[in-house]
Order: sequence, then C-alpha cells, then structure tokens
Amino acid sequence: MFIQLRKLDRSALLIVPSEKEAHSLITKIEALFYPTHDVLPFEEIPVSFKVRKQRIETLWKLLNKERIRVVTTIHAITRKTLSPQKLKESALTLRKGSLLTNAAETLWNLGYERSFLVRSGGEFSVRGDIVDFFGPMINVPVRLELFGDRVESIRTFDPISQRSSGYLDQITVLPAREYIGEEHIFDTFPGKAGSNSTILDYACFDVFVWNLEECQNVYYRREQENREFLNHDQKKEYILFSGISYAEMLKKIGSIKEIDLPRGIEEASAKPRTIYQAPVIEQEEIEPGDYVVHKDYGIGLFTGIKKMTTFMSTKEYLVIKYEDSTIYVPVERLDRVQRYVGDLNVVKIDKVGRRSWRNRVERVRRDIRSKIENLVRIHLLRQGIKGQCLSGDAELERQFSTTFPYVATEDQMSAIEEVLSDLADEKPMDRLLCGDAGYGKTEVALRAIFRCVVSGKQAAVLVPTTVLSRQHYRTFKERLEPYGINVVLLDRNVGEAAKRRILADLKNGVADVVIGTHALLSDSVNFSDLGLLVIDEEQNFGVEQKEKLKMLRADINVLSMSATPIPRSLHMALTGLRDMSVINTPPFGRVPILTYVAKYDQRIVKSAILRELNRGGQVIYVHNRIQDLQNVRDELRRMLPDVVMRMAHGRMANRKLTEALTDFYSGKADLLVCTAIIENGVDIPNANTIIVDDSHRYGLAQLYQLRGRVGRSNSRAFAYFLYKEIPRNTAIKRLQALKEFSGSGSGLKLALRDMEIRGIGSVFGLEQHGSINSIGLLLYKELITEELSKIRGEVKATSQKAVIDTEIEGIPGEMVIPPEYISNSMERMRIYRKLATASTVEAIEDIRKELEDRFGKAPEQVVRLINLFKIRVSAFARNVKKISYKDGVLKILCSKGVRIDLKRRHVFNERYPIYIIYDVHDEEVYRVLADIFL
Repeated sequence: MFIQLRKLDRSALLIVPSEKEAHSLITKIEALFYPTHDVLPFEEIPVSFKVRKQRIETLWKLLNKERIRVVTTIHAITRKTLSPQKLKESALTLRKGSLLTNAAETLWNLGYERSFLVRSGGEFSVRGDIVDFFGPMINVPVRLELFGDRVESIRTFDPISQRSSGYLDQITVLPAREYIGEEHIFDTFPGKAGSNSTILDYACFDVFVWNLEECQNVYYRREQENREFLNHDQKKEYILFSGISYAEMLKKIGSIKEIDLPRGIEEASAKPRTIYQAPVIEQEEIEPGDYVVHKDYGIGLFTGIKKMTTFMSTKEYLVIKYEDSTIYVPVERLDRVQRYVGDLNVVKIDKVGRRSWRNRVERVRRDIRSKIENLVRIHLLRQGIKGQCLSGDAELERQFSTTFPYVATEDQMSAIEEVLSDLADEKPMDRLLCGDAGYGKTEVALRAIFRCVVSGKQAAVLVPTTVLSRQHYRTFKERLEPYGINVVLLDRNVGEAAKRRILADLKNGVADVVIGTHALLSDSVNFSDLGLLVIDEEQNFGVEQKEKLKMLRADINVLSMSATPIPRSLHMALTGLRDMSVINTPPFGRVPILTYVAKYDQRIVKSAILRELNRGGQVIYVHNRIQDLQNVRDELRRMLPDVVMRMAHGRMANRKLTEALTDFYSGKADLLVCTAIIENGVDIPNANTIIVDDSHRYGLAQLYQLRGRVGRSNSRAFAYFLYKEIPRNTAIKRLQALKEFSGSGSGLKLALRDMEIRGIGSVFGLEQHGSINSIGLLLYKELITEELSKIRGEVKATSQKAVIDTEIEGIPGEMVIPPEYISNSMERMRIYRKLATASTVEAIEDIRKELEDRFGKAPEQVVRLINLFKIRVSAFARNVKKISYKDGVLKILCSKGVRIDLKRRHVFNERYPIYIIYDVHDEEVYRVLADIFL
C-alpha cells in the first residue's frame, strides 16, 4: 500500500478512524497530517493554533496542486473550513517593495489576534513601521519593516528574545483562522461557522479509507454522543451545524477505495528543535501597586512612573511611597529597585531616613553568615574529597546513545555533557537536573548510569512511589540489559525471598543497577561499590529519609531530578552551593497544556471526557480520598455508562493495582479513576486529559506533577482543576499560579512562585521566615551570594554587574522612552532596567540595536537616553563620581587621587579633583561629554 501511494501521480487522501492510527502512519508514507478541531463544536474554547496551522497549510498545498499525501480522520474531513475561493483570495505574498496598506486591519481581517509582543502563533503586533506576525507556512514569527506602505525588509525573529534572526526574500501570509471575514467567535464555537466547505472541496486527490466500517461507527457514535450531551446541556444553541452529514460526505468523495493496513506500525520519532534559551531566573518587572525594595531606603509601595523636569533634564522617575514620604527614583537607578518577594500578609512599609532599614539588612546579613558557615563547610568538604573518576568507554557510550528512540534536544545534550563531565572529575558530583515532565530527564539519568556501570561501579535510583519504580524498572531494564547490565527492583511489593537475593546481589556486586523506593535507605542495603545515586523527585521524601540521603551522598556522585525542585534545593542551586542543569527545550511538536481552574460542574466533566474519547484518547480522573473513590467512579458511570473505567489507589492489593494500571497502559480502559498515586510515574502518551477534583487541597508542586501526567504527545492536552468549595487565599494563589504558568518549561518558575506562596519556608533547614520577609527574597539571595563569596575567600564574581553609582544631573534635553515608541509600560520598564544594569558601553549599544530592530528607528529622546547611559558607565569606569551641568558650567567630580584626560579640551578652571569647564552651550553638552568619555 505504501508503494502504491508513493507511485501516485497526484495527491492522495488517506482516511483513518482515529488520530492514533493517523500518527502511526505519517512518517511511514511521508504524509502531512490534517487534524480535526481539538475542541467540541459547542465548547467555549478556541481551536489551537497548531491545529489551525496544520489544516490551513495542508489546504494551501492542495489548492496549489502540490503532489502531497495527507493522512486524516473521519472527524477531520467533516469539520468545516475555508472554501478554496476564500483561501485563494485571502493569501497575501509579500516581498521587498510590496505594497501593504493598513497592516493592522489587514492582519486582523486574516484572523490574527493583536498583541504587544508576538510570542505565539496567530498573533500580530504593529509598532510604528515595524509589523510582527506569526502565521502558517513558517515555524518562526516574521518581522516586516515598512517605509510608508512599502515593505523595506522581511526578517524572522526569535519569539523569546524578540531579536531578528535572519532575512527572507518573500513570505506568503495565510489566514490564521479558518473562519475569516466573519466574527472570530467561530473559532471558539466552530459549530456555528457559516462556511459549508470541507477538505473534500479541494478535490484534486485520490481518496483511500482504512477500515470503512469502523470509520462509519466512529462518525455515528460521535453524533449520538453530541446529541445526548446537548439534551442535558443548557448551551444547545451553540451547535447549529456540527459538520456535514455522512451522506453529503460520501457524495463529495465520490468513489471510495477501501484498503487494509498492517497493525503495529511504529510511532514517529521526534525531530530536533532549537529554541532560544531564556535565563534560568528572570526578574519579574514591577507594576503599580507592587511592594518594592529599594536597596537604600527599604520596602515601599510602587505607584507608577512620572515624567519630571529638573535642572533642564526631562526624565522618567519611579514613584515609591513610604510611610512618611514619597521618593522619586530616576530610571538610571532602577538597578537599586526590585520587586518584593515574600509574605504579603506581614510586609510593612518603611520610613525614609531612619537607620532601621540598614540595621535590619545588617542583622539579616549576620544571621545568614552564621547559618551558612556550617553548610558551606560541608559543601567545601565534598569539593575537597577525592571522588571516583568515572571515565567510561567512549565507543560503548556512543552505541548506547543510538538506542534512544528520539533525537535529543540541545538542552538534553547540554545536560548530558555536564553530567558526564562531572562524573569524569575527581570531586563528587552533586547536580540538580530540572526539567518539565516528559522533557527527557530520564535519558540524562540513563546516560549517567551507563557511564557509571561501564566504569565498574554500581548505581542506585531512588524514587518516591512504587508506581514510578516499576515504570523506571521497565524502561531501564529494556535499555540496559542488552549491554549485559543487571537491573534489579527493590520496593515494598518484592517478596521476602526475592528481596534476600537482591540484597545479596547488591552486596556481592552481581547487581549493577538497583531501582527502588525508600526501601533502598534501609540499613540492610549494602553495596559492593556504589558510584552513583540518582534521586527522582527529592522533595517527596520525608525529613528522616533526607537525613539518610545526606549520609549517603558524602563521597558518591549524586544526580537529583525534578520538574519542581523543592525551594531549598532550588535556592542552593541558585546561590552556587549546587550545580544545576535545566532542560527548557520541549520535544518536537509539544503543545502547552490548556489549563482550567473552575468550580466543579458535571457538564464540564462530561464535556472534557467526551472530547478526549472522541479523538481516540484516554482520561485520568484524580480524587485523592480513597474512602470516596468508589462513589466517584459510580457517579462517573451514571454520567457515562459506556465508558470503560479502571480504579487505582495505594491500598489496593498489588495484583489488582498492577492489572488496573496495565489495562490503562495498554488502552483496554478509557478512563482511570485514581488517587494521586499516579502523581509520579504514569507515562501514557495517549492520555491527554486529566481532571483533578478538590484541587485546592493539593500543594503547588503536587498539582504541577499531576498536570505533567498528560501532554506527553503531539496532541493538545487539557488539565481541569476543579473545586467544590471556595478555597482559602493560599489555595487560590496556588491554582492561579498553575494557570499562569501553563506553558512549556514552567516548572522552575512555579518553584519560585511556590517560594512566595509558602513564605519561602526552611531555606537552610532552619526557620528563615522573619529574615526573608523583612527584606524580600531577591535581596536576601544577593546577601547569601555575597556572604558565600566572603566565606570562601573569593573575590567578587566578575559575572556580577558592578553597581554604577556615577550621578549625572542637569544635562539638558528630554531623555525618555516615549509611549509613542514603546506603548507597553511593562516593556518600557524592562528596557529601562536593562539599561540601568548594563555595565559596558558595548552592552548599551547592543540594547540600542535591539530597540531599532524591534521598534524601528529611535526618536531623539531615546537617542539622548542611550547616550546618557553610555556616558554614565564610561565615566564610572574612570572613577568619576558625579557630572553636573548648570548655566553653561560643566563640572566633573572624580574620586580622590584620580585624574582624567579631557582630550585636549581647554579647561578655564581646574580645581583638582573637580574639573570645571566654562562657556558650554546647552546643545554642546553631549558632544563635550562624548569627546571626553566615548
């Protein structure tokens, strides 16, 4: 059949019953995938851009008579879309010199959504002569630079850094939605769309159907489910047209060729994807109403930005309100101001001018020093211990890497290289590996374990649950045993006889790798020669277990893995006490999980389950009280009597639990009703909807782990966090944080937010609430870094930016970023902060280039602002303390014992260390200072 499809001299459309079969075929026959909408026709959810992009691109290629093969489902071909005529009329090809009149209106009419920054598909932004948009036909956003209504250049740009990355000769702008020229509501309620066209109207292909009878059954089953749902739903007016009828579909197809396809086709391998890596920690920009910390004055309330003129200079100032006064901070001193991170229930605003703030900072500094001295001593002791240098076998490791069924992402490769480099070093490894669920942390661990064993050592993998231990055991055994590596499992379900044999094998060196739960921490477990300890989800172990871990990790290599590191581990990594690797890059095609937080409603539950089952997927329903779990399943059975369900919880007999999970893994069950036992370890790509009830009862890390059980394939995943009673304030904050950080790679940001919500907690194993809340987390972290450097006897790290404290006042002119240039106040604040923290002229010049790339030619006010910052950093580098200008007199105050070269400019009055230049006209000031300092 594959050969027949490849020999066709025209396009082919292959229809299969479900997306599962479709994904199995795509690479086998080198085909495009034409998906169905990933929402039900009556749901108030927009169709994802990924689905719109795939559908529109396929239609465009068919319209242009490209010879392609398309795999689709019975549901996808009945979903309405753009007519061929509408698509042809809407497409817009642009090249240099092309006319583009009223770009904003044009893109809006093509279904793009306006946004200040273009980061996601289907968005556009217009900023003066710069037009950004992210549409179909290209995998990166595009930037147009206009001169009037003419296209001057076409560039691609990075959606994270927002910097241009390359040039294009031309670009075809296709619609971002399937319903254009109509209200965008049709993407939210696709069942109401006025168009009656489907892919079958692009009839320039042969149609093949795999399993015609099953396709018919799937079609009629969905129609029946939709009717049943609408009979019980108040929103039945949303489904005026759910799609074309089956008879109409057959009429459009004409003749059908039914074919048989072999079962068991391998899944497609992931392809590598390169994305911009943002810094691990990014300062969240302040907004009016935020509490802030000024390093000189203390905690205040930020009320906004105000433009003021003083001594002929017009600048923007941060307005910060204190208990007894208000201060105005010029934007060039923004590096002195940071958002307050701490317990907002106990925060107090300071008084300006009192020594209480400085005394408090010094008290916290002393407290930090006393508490970390012992911790640093232990850390330095590990650094001084001669570890087990594990060099491995390069050829064997290369062979082992080829058994990974996917292509490793760049982040994965970096993490692997860092871990292997640590293992080859003489000092023991203590590394934290952070990455979202499904991002490939397990593969990093496997490479480390392989290196360890081929170097003649044993490895142990410690996990928090039996479910996860069993899954790791299956995975590790499959990958490692072909190389003669003996993998054993040790958890509570292992029988006594088997346990005695495993313990003997570990002691005698017969077992190379052991995977287990806290049973590994038993005094009865002894190793012949342990070289590596891998700890998965360290935060799930108790205090007593962690004390045993501390004893274990004195002189062995330790790799800890987590998607949401515990604050203590994260804080240690951030402050240099632990090495850290971050996997931010999602696997190819990974779509962010759509997260909903809502009050429990049966209609929401039924809708979510139906949607997933209708596209051939599976659903996880989590209820964390075992005594109620049977009642929850019975209620779901009454709601959905035909759905095959299994139940799983920790008190079940091992055999029954294994059977339930196996049935769900294998696809025999559609719905798994369970407790949070599946929080770690369930990896089922076909399960792409999770519903968690009473979600306010969970911690943030636990909620995040639960959400990570879905979204492990290329299909859009859904997570519903429902509550039946109004949550407490902290519970609301947790749920809001979970919804806010729903994109890929957000586990690290959630761990930081967890620090705020929990009031930081026990950072060093000792009570720290008062110290951190009194000055804020960010300043607290800076003090830790400073004290660590002092204790270690290090010179201040060169990576830390110097505090630029040169004052400049009275320079004539307006030096601001006007709203007409950057309309978004948060973005203006971000640029001000970048300028304020830049420590070299070259760094400031790079910011200037970024501004002109993203926002077009800089106006005069911005040019003056950039020059001001350049002069400031250059003057600081020459030990100039202050520059001032007034009434034609320019004064330059230097530090004691410092002289500067005035570039042969005549000085009428020189009173060292003050240089005074008379008769300088207002318009000359910048030129004079530029001559001296630039």
